[in-house]
Amino acid sequence: MKYFELLNRIKSGKIDPLYHFTGEEDFLKEEAWRKISTVLVPEDLKIFNLDLLHGSETSAVEIISKVSTAPINSEKRLVVVFDLHKLSPFYKDVLLSYLPKLPDFTCLILTSPKLDDKAKKTKFYSTLNKLATTVDFPRLYDDKIPTWIEAKVREYGKKIEGKAVQVLHQYVGNNLSDLAHEIEKLVRYVGDRESINSSDVDLVVGLSKTHNIFQLNDAIGERDCEKGLEILKNLFLLGEKPGTVIYRLAEHLERLIKTKNFVPRKGASLSSILKVHPYYAQKYPSQAGNFSQEELEKGLVLLYQTDVDLKSSRMPDKIVMELLVYNLCHL
Repeated sequence: MKYFELLNRIKSGKIDPLYHFTGEEDFLKEEAWRKISTVLVPEDLKIFNLDLLHGSETSAVEIISKVSTAPINSEKRLVVVFDLHKLSPFYKDVLLSYLPKLPDFTCLILTSPKLDDKAKKTKFYSTLNKLATTVDFPRLYDDKIPTWIEAKVREYGKKIEGKAVQVLHQYVGNNLSDLAHEIEKLVRYVGDRESINSSDVDLVVGLSKTHNIFQLNDAIGERDCEKGLEILKNLFLLGEKPGTVIYRLAEHLERLIKTKNFVPRKGASLSSILKVHPYYAQKYPSQAGNFSQEELEKGLVLLYQTDVDLKSSRMPDKIVMELLVYNLCHL
């Protein structure tokens, strides 16, 4: 089951007794279990009927004790176990043997990170998959973020204009926690007004967000060294880590390479190949035209070397990164 399908089921009151939340996007997992808790357990009774446990700090005995305890003044009890993978093999076996006997009054949510194929085939996870409703929470790519923003705004009974979605995404990036925080601020700002526009985003999110990694990507793609160095300086002032900058720059260069090699064909658009929203895909052909294939490949090597230099060189990180931006703009 996918995240958005789960949301629809929660809205209709169809909540299963046992879930396994897996995948990379922890923010969405938290959002999902909180929505379930809102439906199952009254706010003033959460202290009695909502238990949050961690796999590294608990045992199967404690989990079983919690899920088998009858709710107080409520029809349901909710138990959430984070980091299921950190339970010992012995406790996993004990828990697995108990799950078919889960009481009707309990909803149990087990969460784990993204599992590789080897882990999925183990006895524990293969059996759990048969007993539980497994919900996948993959990391949202750029092309999925606008839809998520619109859905998040609708939760507040508001609408957001298309341009405002684009500006917000550009300002904040793909961190769902940061986006949710900014959306909450925007909703408070517009008050009784029904719709959020791009001017609202400019005013509320603030100029401190305008120099982010997305703008640095574009500066490199446009070979604008002066602008790139200015944005890099601002990124460091905002506390951005060099490793994150390198990762995003590599992602951008790889997309420029894919753009140069893209051949239009039925059923495959550039945006689908790059996994970005169609609005953002428009900029890639012009930026890709500023480089040869050889230059872009050289840029990827340069990024790798810079990552090595940051870990081994005595040169300050700031200077290493400034040299990187200069060299990328002058490939």
